[in-house]
Amino acid sequence: MSSEKYGVVMDEDEIADFLEAQGIGTLSMGNETGGYGIPMSFGYDRAGDRCLLNLSFGGDDTKSEYLKEGNQVTLSTYEWHDVDEWRSVVVRGTLEEVSIAENPHVAGIFAAYSKLASRDVFQQPLEELDFEWYELQIEDVHGRQAVE
Repeated sequence: MSSEKYGVVMDEDEIADFLEAQGIGTLSMGNETGGYGIPMSFGYDRAGDRCLLNLSFGGDDTKSEYLKEGNQVTLSTYEWHDVDEWRSVVVRGTLEEVSIAENPHVAGIFAAYSKLASRDVFQQPLEELDFEWYELQIEDVHGRQAVE
């Protein structure tokens, strides 16, 4: 079987362009008992080679539990039109909290490149949630796309 049957590897510029354009994906965390994946808006910061996220916390929060156990995460994003037109990127790395006071440009990058995952994803009023900025420090990234 030809490796092209499963797409071709994207180069660094193609991956960066795709991450900038996508702005939404699935953030996955795990521990010894299982995994947890959630739809997540993100802004890709090309200059810093990182993905910026604004995580919400409140009530019974599974995210908090997974983050307490470790900050290794995977962010995957894809675009699929048909079997001959698709792209996907998988980013692995660590999540680190970011101080917006010390890094005010983070919100601007997020606003410029993220896409809203959902308006009604929260099951409680927004004023009851705490939002914290995080950066996914990229340790490994892979992208594939359909053969042109």
